[in-house]
Amino acid sequence: MNMQMTLSDFRTAQAILAQHIMTTPLVEVPLSMTSTGNPILLKAESLQRSGSFKIRGASYRIAQLSQEQRKLGVIAYSTGNHAQAVALAARRQQIPATVVMSPDAPASKIERTRQHGAIIVWAEPTSQARRDLAEKLAVEHNLTLIPPYDHRDILLGQGTIGLEILEQCDPAAIFVPIGGGGLIAGIACAVKLVNPSVQVIGVEPEWENDAWQSFTQGKLATLPATSKSIADAIRVQSLGELPYTVLRHYVDEVVTVSETQIATATLRAVTETHLVLEPAGAVALAAAQSYQGSLPADKPVVAIASGGNTTLETLWSLTAMQ
Repeated sequence: MNMQMTLSDFRTAQAILAQHIMTTPLVEVPLSMTSTGNPILLKAESLQRSGSFKIRGASYRIAQLSQEQRKLGVIAYSTGNHAQAVALAARRQQIPATVVMSPDAPASKIERTRQHGAIIVWAEPTSQARRDLAEKLAVEHNLTLIPPYDHRDILLGQGTIGLEILEQCDPAAIFVPIGGGGLIAGIACAVKLVNPSVQVIGVEPEWENDAWQSFTQGKLATLPATSKSIADAIRVQSLGELPYTVLRHYVDEVVTVSETQIATATLRAVTETHLVLEPAGAVALAAAQSYQGSLPADKPVVAIASGGNTTLETLWSLTAMQ
């Protein structure tokens, strides 16, 4: 599998995406610092049109399609954020989209995917079941599969976040949530190509720690089943093969956070920054606030606020977890 990605490749993706996405701001978390006194900034990907960073990879992958592929349409598999991103990106580029989802996905994400014009097909509630069905339908109907993370174009699209951060500040470290690994692989590669001294730290829920296992054991680990973590958007049982290869090469560390830490960070984001994040979008903030490693004290750290597709009911339920 081709993992070669150059800085020129990321710059090209950034230029193409300029017409499809917004450059998201860095938002200071005024009452929070790392244990070594570093200010914490949130990269507010929750403000993207689809409500998450996923619009970057989806838009860039779709932009690479031939006219024949565009005419036939695309298919994706997702529990929510990638589903919404592919549906919206396809609609904006006037391409029909089908998305394989599971009935246990949050109702709000299912409804938004449908509102963006995608046809929804149901699969069993595991990432492998969704993938298997999407791949089957892609072959049967000559659709182009837009994977959530295991594709070079997806990594290039997500990696543009890293370029933006380095244009906006000079961070000591960047904390990145990990699901299938496309986000951290893209960001880590782009950042290290520009400034290798910036630490890139991956973050997972303790209950969904396959990437931590993979990183620490030096081999790709797979969890036997999905967990009940509140960070539903990153409940993926195994890294993609390409993201895992890139992660091993460029990522400095992978850490985990508890469900209580995730809930607290989600609510603190609302009260301290006025950003509405879903729990998966707050795991990087949770890790930055609790990180015990060594960091240069005179620089900020950036936590990727990866998504904000949540409901008031979900946010209210988190208050009981603090």
